[in-house]
Amino acid sequence: MSVRVEKDNIITIHYTIKDENTEIVDSSLDEEPLEYLHGHDFMLPGLEKALEGLQKGASVALWLSPEEGFGDRREDYIMELDRSDFEQDMELEAGMEFEVEDEDGEGIITVIKIDGERIVVDRNHPLSGKRLYAEAEVLDIKKAEDWEIQGWKHHSH
Repeated sequence: MSVRVEKDNIITIHYTIKDENTEIVDSSLDEEPLEYLHGHDFMLPGLEKALEGLQKGASVALWLSPEEGFGDRREDYIMELDRSDFEQDMELEAGMEFEVEDEDGEGIITVIKIDGERIVVDRNHPLSGKRLYAEAEVLDIKKAEDWEIQGWKHHSH
């Protein structure tokens, strides 16, 4: 019996994500393949669903709605911070991106506007609210041991 992509399997894929203009916005093709624990929200929801049930060597290509990708844009993720919230000697400019980790998990904050001591930032992922085209090829499938599952959950949440 062939192993298939299913919950609690460690999946290795090569992937490419393109925007609505078919510009590549992320890809593993020039890097190491991506390894993730399937069924635990470590993958774009629509791509994870499309990979479900596939075997090693299978490929998938599909358009993802915003909900199936990085989610809808949230207005409550746009916020005003005080300059003192940043390191004193840090030079800030509109368009800068920072990786952050807070109670909502890991993410990216983009500086939108600087108005004196007030800094407007956007916590939305830069690709949120956008349709995306995803391609992926299943390179390997391995049943995860319980300790591996716990390690993935602890490492990423």
